Amino acid sequence: MSPRNILDGFESLIGNLSIDLRYEKGDFAGGLCRLPDKNIFIINNRLSIENKIRLIASELRSMKLNHIYIRPALRKIIDDEQDHF
Repeated sequence: MSPRNILDGFESLIGNLSIDLRYEKGDFAGGLCRLPDKNIFIINNRLSIENKIRLIASELRSMKLNHIYIRPALRKIIDDEQDHF
């Protein structure tokens, strides 16, 4: 899969998890913000596609996702990801 396809797959997965996804400018990498009534995933839009993928995979790795279907290529990236951020 190309990096763009991987990122698109992760963006779809985040949407399926009912998490709002926002790309913002700033002096941060990004991450998952857990609020009482919703979850928001904020990503610095200046990150490279590869770093966006790593950030998303790192955050998803900390979640319990065994109960949902994730495409095998995406699950492998999540399982292989170590905390880089």
